[in-house]
Amino acid sequence: MNAIIQGGIGPVFNPQDNTLGGRCDYFWYATTPGNLSTVTPNQQSIIQVDADSQFALIALSYSANIAAAALTESANIIPLVTVQITDGGSGKNLSNAPLPLSAIAGDGKRPYRLIGPRIFQPSSTINFNWANAVAAGTTYTITLVLHGVKLYVN
Repeated sequence: MNAIIQGGIGPVFNPQDNTLGGRCDYFWYATTPGNLSTVTPNQQSIIQVDADSQFALIALSYSANIAAAALTESANIIPLVTVQITDGGSGKNLSNAPLPLSAIAGDGKRPYRLIGPRIFQPSSTINFNWANAVAAGTTYTITLVLHGVKLYVN
Protein backbone atom coordinates (compact mmCIF):
# COMPACT_ATOMS: atom_id res chain seq x y z
CA MET A 1 0.00 0.00 0.00
CA ASN A 2 1.24 3.51 -0.71
CA ALA A 3 2.65 5.42 2.25
CA ILE A 4 0.38 8.35 1.59
CA ILE A 5 -2.69 7.64 -0.51
CA GLN A 6 -3.33 10.34 -3.08
CA GLY A 7 -7.00 11.18 -2.77
CA GLY A 8 -9.10 13.71 -4.63
CA ILE A 9 -8.41 16.25 -1.88
CA GLY A 10 -4.67 15.62 -1.51
CA PRO A 11 -2.57 13.31 0.65
CA VAL A 12 -4.37 11.08 3.12
CA PHE A 13 -2.53 9.74 6.19
CA ASN A 14 -2.95 6.03 6.79
CA PRO A 15 -1.92 5.19 10.37
CA GLN A 16 -2.18 1.44 9.62
CA ASP A 17 0.66 1.64 7.06
CA ASN A 18 4.23 1.31 8.42
CA THR A 19 5.79 3.42 5.69
CA LEU A 20 5.59 7.23 5.76
CA GLY A 21 1.81 7.39 6.19
CA GLY A 22 1.95 5.09 9.23
CA ARG A 23 4.70 7.14 10.88
CA CYS A 24 2.67 10.34 10.99
CA ASP A 25 -0.85 11.35 11.86
CA TYR A 26 -2.91 14.47 12.49
CA PHE A 27 -2.81 15.62 16.11
CA TRP A 28 -4.02 18.53 18.25
CA TYR A 29 -2.50 19.78 21.49
CA ALA A 30 -4.50 22.15 23.69
CA THR A 31 -3.56 24.41 26.57
CA THR A 32 -5.72 26.45 28.94
CA PRO A 33 -3.94 29.05 31.08
CA GLY A 34 -6.65 29.26 33.71
CA ASN A 35 -8.82 32.30 34.31
CA LEU A 36 -7.18 35.51 33.11
CA SER A 37 -8.55 38.50 34.99
CA THR A 38 -7.37 41.71 36.60
CA VAL A 39 -6.94 39.68 39.82
CA THR A 40 -4.73 37.08 38.06
CA PRO A 41 -3.50 38.97 34.97
CA ASN A 42 -0.47 36.76 34.31
CA GLN A 43 -0.62 33.01 33.86
CA GLN A 44 1.62 30.27 32.51
CA SER A 45 0.72 27.03 30.77
CA ILE A 46 2.78 24.19 29.36
CA ILE A 47 2.32 21.49 26.74
CA GLN A 48 4.51 18.38 27.02
CA VAL A 49 5.21 16.93 23.57
CA ASP A 50 4.77 13.15 23.53
CA ALA A 51 7.98 11.10 23.75
CA ASP A 52 7.08 8.95 20.73
CA SER A 53 7.06 11.73 18.15
CA GLN A 54 8.07 15.14 16.94
CA PHE A 55 5.21 17.61 16.57
CA ALA A 56 4.92 19.69 13.41
CA LEU A 57 2.80 22.74 14.24
CA ILE A 58 0.84 23.95 11.21
CA ALA A 59 -1.95 26.16 12.61
CA LEU A 60 -3.31 27.78 15.80
CA SER A 61 -6.87 28.47 16.92
CA TYR A 62 -8.51 29.52 20.16
CA SER A 63 -11.81 29.45 21.98
CA ALA A 64 -12.61 32.07 24.61
CA ASN A 65 -15.44 33.02 26.90
CA ILE A 66 -16.03 35.66 29.52
CA ALA A 67 -17.06 34.38 32.95
CA ALA A 68 -18.19 31.04 31.44
CA ALA A 69 -20.94 32.71 29.38
CA ALA A 70 -22.32 30.75 26.44
CA LEU A 71 -20.73 31.37 23.05
CA THR A 72 -22.75 32.15 19.97
CA GLU A 73 -21.69 32.75 16.39
CA SER A 74 -22.47 36.46 16.58
CA ALA A 75 -20.81 36.92 19.99
CA ASN A 76 -17.45 35.32 19.23
CA ILE A 77 -14.96 36.88 21.65
CA ILE A 78 -11.63 38.38 20.65
CA PRO A 79 -9.81 38.33 23.99
CA LEU A 80 -7.52 41.21 24.91
CA VAL A 81 -4.62 39.04 26.01
CA THR A 82 -1.04 38.60 24.88
CA VAL A 83 0.99 35.41 24.77
CA GLN A 84 4.69 34.60 24.47
CA ILE A 85 5.40 31.08 23.17
CA THR A 86 8.73 29.42 23.92
CA ASP A 87 10.11 26.14 22.58
CA GLY A 88 11.43 24.53 25.76
CA GLY A 89 13.50 22.05 23.75
CA SER A 90 15.59 24.72 22.03
CA GLY A 91 15.01 27.56 24.50
CA LYS A 92 13.88 29.81 21.63
CA ASN A 93 11.00 32.26 21.81
CA LEU A 94 8.75 32.16 18.76
CA SER A 95 8.45 35.97 18.77
CA ASN A 96 10.52 38.90 19.99
CA ALA A 97 7.74 40.06 22.35
CA PRO A 98 4.37 38.86 23.66
CA LEU A 99 1.79 39.07 20.86
CA PRO A 100 -1.97 39.66 20.92
CA LEU A 101 -3.66 36.26 20.73
CA SER A 102 -5.81 37.43 17.82
CA ALA A 103 -2.63 38.17 15.80
CA ILE A 104 -1.38 34.56 15.93
CA ALA A 105 -4.53 32.40 16.28
CA GLY A 106 -7.96 32.37 14.69
CA ASP A 107 -11.24 30.86 15.73
CA GLY A 108 -11.88 27.17 15.06
CA LYS A 109 -13.34 27.78 11.61
CA ARG A 110 -10.50 30.07 10.57
CA PRO A 111 -7.30 28.91 12.28
CA TYR A 112 -4.13 30.92 11.71
CA ARG A 113 -2.01 28.81 9.36
CA LEU A 114 1.75 29.03 9.52
CA ILE A 115 3.70 29.57 6.29
CA GLY A 116 5.68 26.40 7.05
CA PRO A 117 5.53 23.77 9.80
CA ARG A 118 7.36 24.44 13.09
CA ILE A 119 8.92 21.27 14.55
CA PHE A 120 9.00 20.57 18.30
CA GLN A 121 11.19 17.67 19.44
CA PRO A 122 9.93 14.59 21.36
CA SER A 123 9.56 15.08 25.14
CA SER A 124 10.16 18.82 24.84
CA THR A 125 7.86 21.43 26.32
CA ILE A 126 6.02 24.30 24.71
CA ASN A 127 5.73 27.12 27.25
CA PHE A 128 3.11 29.88 27.17
CA ASN A 129 3.25 33.13 29.17
CA TRP A 130 -0.11 34.90 29.13
CA ALA A 131 -0.99 38.47 30.11
CA ASN A 132 -4.44 40.00 30.43
CA ALA A 133 -4.93 43.55 29.15
CA VAL A 134 -8.59 44.19 30.01
CA ALA A 135 -10.52 46.41 32.36
CA ALA A 136 -11.45 45.35 35.89
CA GLY A 137 -14.21 42.79 36.18
CA THR A 138 -13.48 40.82 32.99
CA THR A 139 -12.41 37.20 33.38
CA TYR A 140 -11.40 35.20 30.30
CA THR A 141 -11.24 31.45 29.98
CA ILE A 142 -9.15 30.61 26.91
CA THR A 143 -8.20 27.38 25.21
CA LEU A 144 -5.44 27.58 22.62
CA VAL A 145 -5.32 24.68 20.15
CA LEU A 146 -2.17 23.74 18.24
CA HIS A 147 -3.07 21.94 15.00
CA GLY A 148 -0.40 19.73 13.55
CA VAL A 149 1.07 16.40 12.63
CA LYS A 150 2.81 13.88 14.89
CA LEU A 151 5.96 12.52 13.23
CA TYR A 152 6.68 9.23 14.97
CA VAL A 153 10.37 8.64 15.68
CA ASN A 154 10.27 4.81 15.47
